[in-house]
Amino acid sequence: MKSKSGCLRAVGLLLVLVYGTNLQGVTEINPAQTVQPLAPAVIQAQPVNERSLRLAQAYYDSIAAWGKVIEAKLEHVPGHNDWGYYGLGGHTENDVRPICYAVMVNAFLAEVQPPQERLTPAERNQARIHAIACLRYLTQAHVTGGGACVNGKAWGNAWQSALWCRAAGLGGWLLWDHLDDSLRQAVARMVVFEADRFIDKQPKSSEFRDTGAEENPWNALVISLACNMMPGHPHAQQWDKAAKIYLYNTFSVKADQENVTIGDDGKAIDKWVTTINAHPDFTVENHGLVHVGYLKVALGNLLENASAYQLAGKPTPKAVLHHADDAFAVLKKCMSWDGAAIYFGGNDWKIVHSQCTDVNIYAAMSRLAGDEVATALEDVALNTMSAIQREEHGFYNVRRDLEYGGFCATRLISAYWLHALVDRDCKPITPESLNQQLCQVTYLGTAPAIVQRTPAKFASFAWGPKRMALALPENGSWVVWPHYSSYLGYINDQDSSDKQAELTRIQPDVQKDCFSVTGALQRCEGKITQDFSFTSLPGDVTVYIERLRCADDFKLTTRETGVIGHEYELGKNTRMVYGRFGKATVRGIGGKETIHEWISDWFNVGDKIGYVIKRYPEGKNIIRYHDMAEGSGRVPKLQEWFSLVGNAEAKAIASEGEWACIVTFLNQASDATEAGVDGITFDISDDTAICRIKEETVRVDFRAGETDIR
Repeated sequence: MKSKSGCLRAVGLLLVLVYGTNLQGVTEINPAQTVQPLAPAVIQAQPVNERSLRLAQAYYDSIAAWGKVIEAKLEHVPGHNDWGYYGLGGHTENDVRPICYAVMVNAFLAEVQPPQERLTPAERNQARIHAIACLRYLTQAHVTGGGACVNGKAWGNAWQSALWCRAAGLGGWLLWDHLDDSLRQAVARMVVFEADRFIDKQPKSSEFRDTGAEENPWNALVISLACNMMPGHPHAQQWDKAAKIYLYNTFSVKADQENVTIGDDGKAIDKWVTTINAHPDFTVENHGLVHVGYLKVALGNLLENASAYQLAGKPTPKAVLHHADDAFAVLKKCMSWDGAAIYFGGNDWKIVHSQCTDVNIYAAMSRLAGDEVATALEDVALNTMSAIQREEHGFYNVRRDLEYGGFCATRLISAYWLHALVDRDCKPITPESLNQQLCQVTYLGTAPAIVQRTPAKFASFAWGPKRMALALPENGSWVVWPHYSSYLGYINDQDSSDKQAELTRIQPDVQKDCFSVTGALQRCEGKITQDFSFTSLPGDVTVYIERLRCADDFKLTTRETGVIGHEYELGKNTRMVYGRFGKATVRGIGGKETIHEWISDWFNVGDKIGYVIKRYPEGKNIIRYHDMAEGSGRVPKLQEWFSLVGNAEAKAIASEGEWACIVTFLNQASDATEAGVDGITFDISDDTAICRIKEETVRVDFRAGETDIR
């Protein structure tokens, strides 16, 4: 049995090995001495083919443009001119992240040699000075540094601090030859501490509401950095194992627990996976939504782990690609024409054009998995992202803050290295082939949702936490945004979500080139029944039919159904709309917030989408446009919307119910919408509605709860 002093000495030695603690009578081992500096050939690696040269240069140019944005935003700590920070400099998520991202960006710009130089030696040196100043601030303010942020509190050992630390630590690795011994030790100590947290900690498991697919790969980022940056550290093998565990448990599904396929290190998949974080169809939930945004964030985090292995000259573990193709397949099913997936289940972040954070997914799936669709999407997304960044003067979207921009720029660094360090020449398919390969009708049963993509249309219906239909024309993400209550709308100012409406019936029907969803919602505390049917026809047409029935004592005070979110084209702030009222110009940012009311049975948005509205019993139909003067909420993105079905005043509902039909014509000019109104009929008989559009017929039987397409 060991003596008490012997046990204390063993503990002290362990602390020395891990953190470089200087204890009396113990020889200090600096963790910085276990760091393997990056080989100059890796930092200065050049792409080996023409396409990669072009894309790597484009990524570098975008990162350099972001570097110009943050160049003048560095703040110095009073009394410490060699300490720097960005933003507020506090210890919380939104304070620390922009500083860590800026370290990684400035270090990249200072040290990496692009195909064509864009920065002068003086500009490179300034980026290096700024990065080192921030590293000094971050390392002393980390819980291992003994200091504090400018608000008097330390950061680290927190929910997301591993993600922040990884960006700062990777920046320090890039700058290693320029750091003094004390800063090297501080950087290494910080990375060791954050990576050690996950050696014995089990990865998160959460299939519903709050997926672990987001957190597990961002925690893996610091672990994969540690094992590659410090291969001589006593914990290197433990980090390597932990990183793979967290990666395998990103898009983990129940079937993994019986999967005996051999993965990394000769171990079967079922020995790596202990969690469930994705539905069987590989959709994920967060913030109470079936969330395309968190699917993309998780996939991007997963694939970005390859960077540390690439920089160390090591093979990428199989874990980095575990279910990456399955998650990417979901994104392809709802892909827009401009290289960003469409949020068919809604998006509480108000970010619709997310190419700046998606493009590294395409780069990784192309370079690591040889996916030709991803190869083509990378070109499309990069072109859109570049146009947005030019419009936003170096920022990546209208959010225009240091945290989000820094996040985007670090994602692009990953994409740059994929082209500089991975020797694979995957050819993109043609735009025509890309459009065809993305076309399909898919029933995502556990989402639950149906999505349809054609060469010129995207249509979907989701009935998870948010109940919403979407119908977008070609390039339609610049016309329509995914409003939470799309089509189903508001009744007495209540939306169609599961918090305010009970779904009592649902019947999906998926066919080869079309689909329908028929159902019923109990709304307004059960006082009103909304029967609904949404049908996507084979062509550029969708049909929405609803019936409202109510209790005897219920009065319909406000009705705004047929809701559509309205998005403006890039670089434009106005759009023409058309109807029986003639034409009108709607304006986004600026002016005065107002609600326009028009009496019309048809409506056309910018010669992009036409809507024909039929009512039963017939009467005056009010179209309302919610014209905003500015954005609102945690992300100040403008989100205007209109409702196609409305009443002029409060009224009781007729005994046979209030019926409405909206036929949506995608990719249609206003004159064609007006000319086609009389060619559409809408007939009611008991519980059945029949909508005829030329030679096509949609028949809905709400008693049977089904829709027929003829």
